[in-house]
Amino acid sequence: MNEASPQMPITQDQPVSLRQLFLLYLRIGFTGIGPAFFTETKKHLVKGRRWISEEDFINGLALAQLLPGATYVSLTVYIGYKLRGIAGAVTSFFAFLLPPFGIMMLLSYIYFTFGSLPQIGILFKGVAVVVAGLLAHAVLEIGKSVVTGWRGGIVALGAVGVMVYYTNIFMLLFMAAAAGVLLYYRPLKRQAATAGNGVCLQSGNGAVRMPVKRLAVLAAVLASIVFAASFEPVLLQLGSVFFRMGAFLFGGGSSMIPFIQQEVVTHYHWLTLDEFVVGIALGQVTPGPFLITATFVGYKVAAVSGAIAATLGIFLPSLFLVMATAEIHQKIRHNLWVRAAIKGSAGAFAGMMLVVAVGLARHSVGDIPSAVLAASVFAALHFGKLETLWVVTGGTAVYWLVSALAAGLH
Repeated sequence: MNEASPQMPITQDQPVSLRQLFLLYLRIGFTGIGPAFFTETKKHLVKGRRWISEEDFINGLALAQLLPGATYVSLTVYIGYKLRGIAGAVTSFFAFLLPPFGIMMLLSYIYFTFGSLPQIGILFKGVAVVVAGLLAHAVLEIGKSVVTGWRGGIVALGAVGVMVYYTNIFMLLFMAAAAGVLLYYRPLKRQAATAGNGVCLQSGNGAVRMPVKRLAVLAAVLASIVFAASFEPVLLQLGSVFFRMGAFLFGGGSSMIPFIQQEVVTHYHWLTLDEFVVGIALGQVTPGPFLITATFVGYKVAAVSGAIAATLGIFLPSLFLVMATAEIHQKIRHNLWVRAAIKGSAGAFAGMMLVVAVGLARHSVGDIPSAVLAASVFAALHFGKLETLWVVTGGTAVYWLVSALAAGLH
């Protein structure tokens, strides 16, 4: 009976407790690596404990994909909000992020403390080569999903041209959204009219009611955080840079790599390109959201306090935005202006990813063995459909062994 009881569905008379929610998401935070997060979440919350319905899960996923920031975190917050309101949203948010934050902190300490040792340096050089293959695969996958016609191709190529000569990545994002509206709005409108679906925010299906009181509370919380961080300028700068990314960048995961590189490597010089590549790789192989790379950056800049500031900066927008829009997302998601702008941004992501992938490959792949390894990583991910975790760890191990043997021969 005791083992069966946690699997019983939660009813209105027996709501899920915050403790149950915390422990479950703590577990998911340890085991949800990459796409496995969705599998783990659905297995435990929909099929196992039946805390939420399949429909609620799909609605949460749709909202998470619509909003900027980390998709995994947004879905986590949505589920917590549906189960226990604001308290549930906050509980699931911190429970899910604690394990990946702790793991990334430990890995950051190891890298920045012992990375100069020869054998450790070889290991992380292997990580850089593996990431070159990983990003090549990411470019192809993103391109296949967002560049589906001539309009997407125009936006992607335009982003490549602009990114080579223009350094303000947020202005580039705005330009891409505007291009999306110009290129996609009319086709989407015709498509909606042909399908007879209508346009929710434009067809008189009801006005959007903004949760004013909730927004006021969230604004007060954000103001308090900014005030506390203002006593340490570097923490305020870290938090604001990553908050801006989490609040305005769509696509999550790999599609945000160009923005992170532009800010932390090119603009602020917080990381070298080698360090940035390592941070990207660690974000791929650790549990939790890919954007936990922010912890790595923050740790380099200001140790533990910097890691906390950067982590909260990039993920808090997901918490705030989901709570602000959870009740109105059914209307927002069908707005043609929003859909057109997001399509433009998505096309630009593909172009920017291509620029970053080429730049990192030129930096990391300097000889035939490293080129063979990078190509093997790409092939394993694209044709073998292997898990990213095993490809990255296995490829890095192979590079280290080959390098160690070569050094021994000499």
